[in-house]
Amino acid sequence: MAAQKAAEWVTSIISRFDEQLPVNCPQQDTGLKKSTEQLRQCIVKASKHKFQLVVSNLTHVLQKTALVKPLSPEQERNRHHSQLLVLDTLEKCLSGEPKDTSRLDEKMLVRLLLPEICHFLGHNHETPVLPELKAAASRCLFALSLNNVNAIFNRISARLQSVSPIQDESSDISDIELIQHINVNWCLLQRLLTESVQKLKQLKKTELWLLLQSLERAIWNCLEHYPHEFASLQLNPNRELEDSCQKLFDLIVTSFENSKRKSAMWPLQAMLLALNPDLLHDITPDKKLFIETVRKSLSPSNSNKQLQEHAIVACVQLCKAFTYMSWEDNSDLNNIVLSVLTDLKTLLFNPQRQASRGSTISDVELMIEGCVACFRITPQNNQHFRVLLNTGIPVSFHVVLVHSLYTIITKSTLDWWPRVDQLYQFSTQLRALLKDTLLKVNQGTTLHAPLRINPSLALLERVTSLRLRDRCTEELTSYRYLLVTIVKLIHLDPMLFLYNSGKAGHEIQSSTLNLIKGLVTLLFSSIPDAASEAMRALLVLHQPANIVLWNPEAPIPTFWDIHSTIIFIIGGKLATHQVPASTELLSWLRELLIYKNDYLLKLKENVNRGSQISSCRDAATQLEAVLFTYLWSSDLEAVQISMSCFGLLCDEADIRCSAEDLHLSQIIPNYQVYRDIAKACPRANHVDHPALLKDILKLLRKIETPTPGNIRAWEDTYQHWEQQMRTVSQLKMKMEDTGTQESPHRVGMDAVQEWSNMSGFLCALSAVLLPRGHTRHSSGSSSCVIDTRKSSIVSMGQSVSTPNLPVETLSSANPEQFLATLLKLLCVGEKIRDLVRENLGNELNPALYRTLFEQIKITLDKIFDITGVITVSDGYTQSVEQAIYIIKCVLGNVSEESLEHLSALSIEPLMLALAKYVRHLDGIQIKIDLCHLVTLMMKRRDDLSFQNAIRFRNKLVEYLSDWILGNSNQAIYDENIHSLTRELDLAAMEAVVSLLDQLPLQLEEGDGGNLGEAKSQLFQKYFTLFMNLLSDCGEVDSPDSDGSKQRGSLQALRNCTVQAMSNLLSANIESGIMHSLGLGYHMDLQTRATFIEVLTKILHQGTEFDNLGETVLADRFERLVELVTMMGDKGELPIAMALANVVSTAHMDELARVLVSLFDANHLLYQLLWNMFSKEVEAADTMQTLFRGNSLASKIMTFCFKYYGSNYLHTILEPLIQKLLEIKLENISYEVDPSKAYSNETVEKNRDNLIGITVLFFNKIISSSQNFPPQLRCVCHCLYQVVAQRFPMNSVGAVGSAIFLRFINPAIVSPYEMGLIDHQPSMKIKRGLMLMSKLF
Repeated sequence: MAAQKAAEWVTSIISRFDEQLPVNCPQQDTGLKKSTEQLRQCIVKASKHKFQLVVSNLTHVLQKTALVKPLSPEQERNRHHSQLLVLDTLEKCLSGEPKDTSRLDEKMLVRLLLPEICHFLGHNHETPVLPELKAAASRCLFALSLNNVNAIFNRISARLQSVSPIQDESSDISDIELIQHINVNWCLLQRLLTESVQKLKQLKKTELWLLLQSLERAIWNCLEHYPHEFASLQLNPNRELEDSCQKLFDLIVTSFENSKRKSAMWPLQAMLLALNPDLLHDITPDKKLFIETVRKSLSPSNSNKQLQEHAIVACVQLCKAFTYMSWEDNSDLNNIVLSVLTDLKTLLFNPQRQASRGSTISDVELMIEGCVACFRITPQNNQHFRVLLNTGIPVSFHVVLVHSLYTIITKSTLDWWPRVDQLYQFSTQLRALLKDTLLKVNQGTTLHAPLRINPSLALLERVTSLRLRDRCTEELTSYRYLLVTIVKLIHLDPMLFLYNSGKAGHEIQSSTLNLIKGLVTLLFSSIPDAASEAMRALLVLHQPANIVLWNPEAPIPTFWDIHSTIIFIIGGKLATHQVPASTELLSWLRELLIYKNDYLLKLKENVNRGSQISSCRDAATQLEAVLFTYLWSSDLEAVQISMSCFGLLCDEADIRCSAEDLHLSQIIPNYQVYRDIAKACPRANHVDHPALLKDILKLLRKIETPTPGNIRAWEDTYQHWEQQMRTVSQLKMKMEDTGTQESPHRVGMDAVQEWSNMSGFLCALSAVLLPRGHTRHSSGSSSCVIDTRKSSIVSMGQSVSTPNLPVETLSSANPEQFLATLLKLLCVGEKIRDLVRENLGNELNPALYRTLFEQIKITLDKIFDITGVITVSDGYTQSVEQAIYIIKCVLGNVSEESLEHLSALSIEPLMLALAKYVRHLDGIQIKIDLCHLVTLMMKRRDDLSFQNAIRFRNKLVEYLSDWILGNSNQAIYDENIHSLTRELDLAAMEAVVSLLDQLPLQLEEGDGGNLGEAKSQLFQKYFTLFMNLLSDCGEVDSPDSDGSKQRGSLQALRNCTVQAMSNLLSANIESGIMHSLGLGYHMDLQTRATFIEVLTKILHQGTEFDNLGETVLADRFERLVELVTMMGDKGELPIAMALANVVSTAHMDELARVLVSLFDANHLLYQLLWNMFSKEVEAADTMQTLFRGNSLASKIMTFCFKYYGSNYLHTILEPLIQKLLEIKLENISYEVDPSKAYSNETVEKNRDNLIGITVLFFNKIISSSQNFPPQLRCVCHCLYQVVAQRFPMNSVGAVGSAIFLRFINPAIVSPYEMGLIDHQPSMKIKRGLMLMSKLF
């Protein structure tokens, strides 16, 4: 069963692989390519356990792909690409074939797969095969022969044995050509040569020619794959092999009478001589004649060009074979090679010779082999490299150069082969070649015909994956191919381009910068493989050992300069969001940052040297901005990469701060948020993108400090947002035309979603665009919103790379305009409207609440004309509906950030405008929504600021009670409408209950007549309304009432009505007691029961009838309180400030107590603090004189700490001090003054004791930040913002001094007087507490 399941799984994996091939799925995006690659890896691993099944299925996929009939060039390219993928996968599987494959499986494998491979080798095929497909099939056949060579060779041997002189002309001899592609070891080669000698005379000329060509290739396959065995043959010759070589050499001489055919066999004969060293030691006349003939034909003066060409090939093969043996092992061959080497170089690397013959594939391959062989034979003589580096020569010579270097670097199998370091001297010329090639590619210059390169070139192991024929791509030119290959050399051996012996440091730095700039331009190239190879090269150049070579005289400053240039260029391109394969580039950028941190970590010291230059700051800004903008990308992988990059930025800051005495905020002002973003990056493969985006936006709302990077990110995103909005508008038009809510194009919906992501990003990060007075800063404590009328400078932290800059110089974008545009979009289609209101309601930074409410108010003001008359329209109604939803979301946000900003909102005009408009509508649902909003507002009233709460709440009660009155007495016969009106009754009553809580009734200003009588009539109006509503709810107890849901609704309505009557009567006893007492004697029993219930609730609320006089008295002083707390248009407090100027010092404490109590009760404490602190700061000459006198500001601060902080001090300090009073700790000494210490005490031990309790107290205080009273947070935040206006460098210190010197230290020094303990501590403890307070 397990085996069956495994087989099914393997089959399903290969089926998915088949489905994702380009021939079946033409749209190959990044995700699909990665999935296909993962499937390939999975198939290769599975082949180790289910080899036969995997190969069989892949063969069927190959057959299926070959049957596809392409109808266009694009389909043909997709088919070829699919075949390449399958062949490559087959090769990997065959290379790892298990050794225990049975002979039966071996035969089956060869019988099944071999015909398909031969198909791509060009056998029995009328149309030509693409070179890369043929090369892939050749590699696949070689891999097949690794473990199945006997089956394949038997097929070849059988074909040889079946050959006869009388066979038909049409007989199939293609199996003989398989010799060129299989894995041939020395034993197999000996067998092959022996059988070939036996059958050679029986072959026709065509068959003979094919066999000899195949034998030459087989010899080279054996030599290249088993070089060490060949070297051993030189010391211990194989007599059978030598005998076969000698016989074959002689047969070749006698088999061809034509000199042209005979000379064409010279390369094979040269290889046979190399295989048999004894033939050269005891040379026979025919061998000697052959060598002399080849040598003479090689002469530059030879007029027979055909013989000269064959001689060149033969000598190249001889030289190449000679490199596989040690000179000492074969001195005879050494003499022959050295005798032809000079003429060979002259002919092989002669531009005029090639120009006269044209650029051919064989020439290029031959030149590469010859170049590598000449270097390995005479590494000290590199004149041919100088020829290949000349400018003005055909591009094929440069191709020969770079491929030769590639071969020298990658194929250093034998110990005696020289290494490429002997060619470092050409580093300058190679950089010049790269620069020239890059220039020609960029200009589109083609000075010579494109070079067609055969995959059988010296780069057989897939040096490049380019499609190398114009048939596959017309854009591929020789220079582009050359450029990509040069870049390969850089990451193979960067010293080839970084070697600068004898040059000055600034010259080395300049050449390195030009080299790296050239590579950076390739990152955005459309040339196949250019970008990926440039990425690899740049990463290699960023290895620590290579960075030193950028400028050995000043490596660290040079690194900062060049690396910053790279980041700035790449960031600028990525910021456009129009770079192809931007996700891959972003992933590479992450790798580059990892390399950077590795280098900085190795430096340890002097890591910041040179990092203060402007290019570093610009690069840091660009990088930060780019990472931010990819957080809203629709590509999930790009989002995850960006998140992880924020962690790398933090790692860099850690490294740089550990090297010097720097604070993290000096390098990254928002360090903790960036670290949290990196931690939030999911590791799982399947990630919910919308949920991840919400987590990101939540973190963005925590960003406290504006920086050039996050400001630029907001501005760049805003530009993209505006551009994308056109797509959104077009999508809306298409929806309207089709009459549907779904776009006919998925691309359009993706654009809308990305636009929504940008909207959420702009909402969350918008606080960085506000002046400093609007938003929070890293002061170490929570804060409240500051009035926008105050001007400020954006703090960037004293960063090494980020200077202090005014907001105006950093930002040209306008959050107000952004919010205004979003509000306008609330009237667009349903899909867009839902996205906008979700972002405004749930993702907006709380620092923008004030701006949002102002923009909503501007929109609502358009509803009223100059006379106050309301204009009702569908558009206005829709705007009001969305405004209610957004405000409800804002008030429903109970996060700590929102608490800090809600107190600054002026919600009264907004709510009254909404209520006035909704009163004129017939719709019930919108009224229900507004009632729910009012209820929520009253739940949050302690967090809100009301300028005239009593008048405001009375007005809302008036509006909402009208809705109850209008629906309670109507006879409604439609059940749905009746249910909706009951829902409105309940919602309205819930809102009224919350409004009437401790609310004294108040008449409109200007109402004449008797004030008491008017209030009594208003009370009677509401009380009668509630009684009528109770009467309507009487059916809750009726047996005819059907439906538990309806009964539950009526019960809830009755409970709310009773609570409303209780609240009304409790707060207005003097006006309502006479109207309500009669209900206690009402004839109706239920009415009397209701009144008793109301009275019971009033008593539970604590209202005393004896205090009626006091209530009346309080009503008389109500206007006086309003006068004292009156606020001007700009937030000033004229009466309170006037009192501060006239009250004597003796009465300052009492005035501070009264003002704090009054303003806090009216939710205006923050405004009082702002005005008082501002006056104190303006009057101070220096920072040292702040709050030092007996000013009212000092008294207010002291009272706030005492009044609001008492419980906090008891909670935090009392347990610590009580612990010190324990018997075993009471006698511990903390004295550090030697003159005051007792003789039996040591100052060192006392110092440790003092440090111990100081650390204990300090850690407890710091860890209690969450318990710090909100009123005191408000005090500290206000103090920070006010001081920062005049003394920006001392704002944090001012807050610290206030907390410790005025609040915590007095309690520590005098715990008994502060009520923390019930008896005086011992002198030792008092001394310890006093010394500890000095350390804070």
